[in-house]
Formats: sequence, C-alpha cells, structure tokens
Amino acid sequence: MYYNPYPYFVYANHYPPWATSNHTTPSPLPSHLAMPTNQPTTSPFPPVNTHKLQSSAKQVQTIMQQARLLTDKIDGSEQFAHDLMNAAQLSNKTEVDKLIASTGISIKFDTKYTPDNLRVLFIENGCCGLTLILNW
Repeated sequence: MYYNPYPYFVYANHYPPWATSNHTTPSPLPSHLAMPTNQPTTSPFPPVNTHKLQSSAKQVQTIMQQARLLTDKIDGSEQFAHDLMNAAQLSNKTEVDKLIASTGISIKFDTKYTPDNLRVLFIENGCCGLTLILNW
C-alpha cells in the first residue's frame, strides 16, 4: 500500500467554497499585494561603456600573435614538439617553461599539463587572457 506523507492536496486554482460563494468575479488585489505595472525607469545595470571591451579585444590580438609563435614552433620543428611533450609528460615544469619561452614569447604565461594535453594560459596586464590547449 502506498503511504502519502502529505495528506492535503494543494491545487493552484482551488479555493475553499466559502471564499468564492459570494463573488462571481475576482476582486482586484489590494495595491500593496499587486505586482507593479509600471516599468522601472532606471536599469539595475550601469550604462553600457564599450571602451574596456574594445581595449580587451585589442590586447587579445597581441596575445594571439604570441600564441602563434608557440604553435608555429611546434608545427615547424618535430624535435621541439618531442622535447616539449617529453618534458610535460615527465612533469618537468621548468623545462616546459624554458622551451616555451625559447619560442620568443614576451608576455607572461602559465603552463599546466596532464597526460593528455598541455594548457598554456597567456595573461596580459590583468585585462584579458587566452588559454591554448594542445592535445596529444
């Protein structure tokens, strides 16, 4: 047998008979209970200013050029790709960072790696960044 722990059923459109017996049409809600009908004139958000967004987009283009140095080096040199992958698989962070820096990258970067991939996070002045994920 099924046990119902909630003996009362609540239906959204169910009202007790005494509440609807004298009313044929619904009465308007008191103003302090009704939802406001006028839209707020002020937005909760600050006004749109695209200056910082455009500045970040410009900085990301520079970061992408730096990331291109790394990807071109990996693509162009099988020895470099082997050394980088081997150092990452051996968890030799100093060697990985040294190899990446040897490509000519001049911005700050951070590396993380797993047995499956290498992640390089390029950071520029705290305004923006780019994460490059290279799988193997």
